[in-house]
Amino acid sequence: MKGKTDIRAIPEAVLQRLSDYLTARVGLHFAKRNWKELQRKMSVAMTDFGFDQVEEFIEWLLFLSPTQNHIEILASHLTVGETYFFRERGAFEILEQSLLPALIAARRKTEKRLRFWSAGCSTGEEPYSLAILIDKLIPDLKDWIVTILATDINTGAIRKAEEGIYSDWSFRDNPPWFKEHYFEKVDGNYYRLLPRIRKMVNFSYLNISEDHYPALQNNTNAMDFIFCRNVLMYFAPGQIGLTVERFHRSLLDGGCLIVSPVETALLTHSPFVTVRSQDSTFYRKDARKTKAVQKAAKHIEKGNIPCPSIPPETAKRRRPEKPSRPTRQAELKKPEEAERTPYEEAAALYRKGLYPEAEEKLRKLISNGGRNQESCVLFARVLANQGRLEEALGFCEEAVSADKCNARLHYLLATILEEQQQVEEARVSLKKALYLDRNFVLAHFALA
Repeated sequence: MKGKTDIRAIPEAVLQRLSDYLTARVGLHFAKRNWKELQRKMSVAMTDFGFDQVEEFIEWLLFLSPTQNHIEILASHLTVGETYFFRERGAFEILEQSLLPALIAARRKTEKRLRFWSAGCSTGEEPYSLAILIDKLIPDLKDWIVTILATDINTGAIRKAEEGIYSDWSFRDNPPWFKEHYFEKVDGNYYRLLPRIRKMVNFSYLNISEDHYPALQNNTNAMDFIFCRNVLMYFAPGQIGLTVERFHRSLLDGGCLIVSPVETALLTHSPFVTVRSQDSTFYRKDARKTKAVQKAAKHIEKGNIPCPSIPPETAKRRRPEKPSRPTRQAELKKPEEAERTPYEEAAALYRKGLYPEAEEKLRKLISNGGRNQESCVLFARVLANQGRLEEALGFCEEAVSADKCNARLHYLLATILEEQQQVEEARVSLKKALYLDRNFVLAHFALA
């Protein structure tokens, strides 16, 4: 058969290089035991790149600096996009019966806002399941601001998700009324999700192994729940740790990360608090645990590590040590480090995702006369990443007033306004940004 090559025909050294390449460039990890499956998938992918010999295709790829289009094509072949509505139902039942009712009741007393992120959304069944669940639980949904962000590395899957058309296979393990209530029949055995549910989900491309998050620009900040199921299993161990740490920073305090049951072993040493309920496991962000870890890290950095005591009998057997040569005073001195300004300290905390600590630094800075455009912009970002958009908006507007010709400030203002669903006001700010800088790509993209 054309293009089919036996696994023994490709040297292990080449497959090892390919595996390393995919880990570094695409974020996907294939252990040696999975190389046969990797070669099979590459044999299928090569036709999209114009090759008919898999080894030739692999060698070409290894010398290539991949474009985003290359990565998207590879990802579509190397990842499994198979899913269905309310998959792993236990997690959705806990959400419906416990976690979401409690959160909804709490938010009714403050700000009617909920934020979800389906990372690795594939063809959309997962985020649409969340949308349907929210539709069931909140009768006055029109009075709420609900964000359901759905991202994937496979743009083909995203296009299919946006269409919202599914076959019977996507409805397995669901009762008949589910399909009848939320879908309309189209051609043959295909069904289209109702427009009001489709509008609840925002789809976009995001490579969680590479792209920057949390960030206002891609709407990955201040999340209540992050679903990332059957994705981390494809990552190398080091990449898993980085991704989980970013998810931790993307969540509000008390927010939860949800992975698949087969991935729970990958989060053994995560910064989250593990919460088990019935047959499901959730990973909750807890500021108290975060502070305890930070305190321990600082303790170690300062060298305040208690030495283990030596049993008396062991001490007796020790030979007396020879006196060492006098240590020069110069050898004890550490290179002097330039002291950080309060703003730089706050910015460093922000980059680490330590938003409450960054906020505390900024409040002290402002109370001591350090209120300027720079501190206001950082304060706006810190507050927005904690979901406090009204306060963030105030600081951002103050920064814009101080520098009306700064296109990036108008773009930041538009981003905050859009999160508040003030769409027209956001469009005005984006147009101002483009008037000031016609080559501002992000503003063009957002306005489109």
